[in-house]
Amino acid sequence: MFNTDKYKHRAFIIKIVLCIIVAIFIIRLFQLQIIEDYSGQASRNAFYNKVIYSPRGLIYDRNGKLLVYNQPTYDLLVTMSEIPGPKSSQPPIDTLELCNLLNITKEQFDARIASVKDRKKNPGYSPLTPQRFITQMSPEDYAIVQEKLRNFPGFSIQSRTLRNYNYAYASHVLGSIGEVSRSVLETDSTYRMGDYIGVSGLEKQYEKQLRGTNGAEILLRDAFGRIKGSYQ
Repeated sequence: MFNTDKYKHRAFIIKIVLCIIVAIFIIRLFQLQIIEDYSGQASRNAFYNKVIYSPRGLIYDRNGKLLVYNQPTYDLLVTMSEIPGPKSSQPPIDTLELCNLLNITKEQFDARIASVKDRKKNPGYSPLTPQRFITQMSPEDYAIVQEKLRNFPGFSIQSRTLRNYNYAYASHVLGSIGEVSRSVLETDSTYRMGDYIGVSGLEKQYEKQLRGTNGAEILLRDAFGRIKGSYQ
């Protein structure tokens, strides 16, 4: 005689085993997709890779005469996550004072912030990484802003170089540089908004060689995303 109770007991055990196997797969999937993703995100948030720009290569003629050289300039950067918000324990920054230092209006300030955060204009935007806010500050403006910079958390200054041409009559051959276009930003991740690229002449033809290779410095962030120093 067929023992239905024994059959039901075995079927019940098989169901339990299958449920355990399915549960193990679900837990493992959660670990892979959620926990490991969170761990990776936390690691990315804890470290910031600061770009150290390589000075653009000099151009000489065949007799060793200098044709194109570099001149230092300064960019004002903004890190949106470090600007004190409504719920921050820090007081809000005085945007009007900053506007006066930069010789821009409040409307221009707001427009620049919006442009920085616009991923269509700035595909590489992240609130955790510095973005260019003002480019090509003069040494005089740099000195004025640098003195007051501690009053504006979220803003920092980065030095770079611009091109100077000794012989203007050769400009059609030497070419020129300009800010990188949106199309280049979308296709080449090694460029960032505000970077300069050769757009004509030798500057364009030898862009890869003249641009050189940028360096990097790994910086540590605290729990609030603020830079605390170099990673050793």
